[in-house]
Amino acid sequence: MAFNGSRIHEEKTLGSRNARLRSNKIRIRQNPIPSAPPGKVISICHVAVGDLWAGAEVQLKVLLSKLVGRADIDLSVVLLNEGRLEEEIDALGIPVRVFPESRWGSGKIFRELVREFKKSNIQIIHTHKYKDTILAAPAAKLCSVPHVVRTVHGLREPFEGLQSFKMNCYEAIERTVHRHYVDAVIGVSSQIERMYKAQGERFKVTCIRNGIDLEGKSIQTDRWRTRKDLGVDPETCLIGTIGRLTPVKGIPYLLEAARMLLHQGANVKVLIVGDGSIRPDLMAQTHSLGIADNVVFLGHREDTDALLQALDIFVLPSLSEGIPMALLEAMAASRAVVASRVGGVPEIVEDGSEGFLVEPMDAHGLTERCLRLIQSPEMAKKMGETARVRVEQDFSAENMAHRVAALYTELIKSGSGG
Repeated sequence: MAFNGSRIHEEKTLGSRNARLRSNKIRIRQNPIPSAPPGKVISICHVAVGDLWAGAEVQLKVLLSKLVGRADIDLSVVLLNEGRLEEEIDALGIPVRVFPESRWGSGKIFRELVREFKKSNIQIIHTHKYKDTILAAPAAKLCSVPHVVRTVHGLREPFEGLQSFKMNCYEAIERTVHRHYVDAVIGVSSQIERMYKAQGERFKVTCIRNGIDLEGKSIQTDRWRTRKDLGVDPETCLIGTIGRLTPVKGIPYLLEAARMLLHQGANVKVLIVGDGSIRPDLMAQTHSLGIADNVVFLGHREDTDALLQALDIFVLPSLSEGIPMALLEAMAASRAVVASRVGGVPEIVEDGSEGFLVEPMDAHGLTERCLRLIQSPEMAKKMGETARVRVEQDFSAENMAHRVAALYTELIKSGSGG
């Protein structure tokens, strides 16, 4: 089964999609974005960048999958890039159009958004990242779309140099856009909600946490067959993580913790699922630490549900997070977790209940908490069971979609936006 929440993989356009992009004629679906019958349903258009397949993109797909069957909501999507997200949305039967930023540029995209919004009876535009918000929110108001909603999926990742300068520019522009064109901001964590409320702007701010689709998650895969396929014997403690291999994910600290665990005599193997820019550096680190034989890099995988079932401990050593889908997926698989105390993570994991929390960049803390779980399998089992219950009660996709739909209805009943 595909990993709904955490197939976190930077997927640029592949194969036949590359050929389509090279065409001089932009591929836009023939069916126009439908106009909702006034007074019967709420017409929502989501606008997203769509070039990656990471946490925000997965979350958007999950949200749409739960909204698409509602009789009171009419959905459409505009993406600024082709890619995995387009395919996932298309499979849901939702009209999707692609305005490729790599070929059009921001000016043309803005004009096409204006044209699209003018000919459609859209009542709410819902954006998800800096770029799509900066382009779509002003276009929406220019076309008298009543409301704009922005979901903030996480706090800014730490960058340096030119990338940091670019992010500063994006943030400054977006603050102005929020002030003048956005009617509601959804923060996926209480931390994000507090940050935006502190700005004292006119727009509504609410916290709606990420949810995962639990359908099928209770099905137990053949844990031991998966471990055998990975070359992991029953006596070995399998520690794993899933995510983009980028600096913000903190994987070097997990590798350092693995070195310390092995030095203390623990029988462990580390599984790293995902791909990204620092994979060569991480592989080099395993050799320099002398742990290369105990670390397996699997790259991008579609069978991450089975891989999670095979783990004994899931580790999230991130330096920054919103509400991480990988963590929710691991908890849904009844895995004990050890995670950094960053972003919205403490809103998911109570230290000592569903797992353990450590400070970011603390390899010693990761080592100590993992060792406690290795030495007490019953504690790990109990924490995993508690984690599953926590996700079922507070982080279901159905609850998330219900709250988003309620926000849409509230905005429509409130009248015209600002």
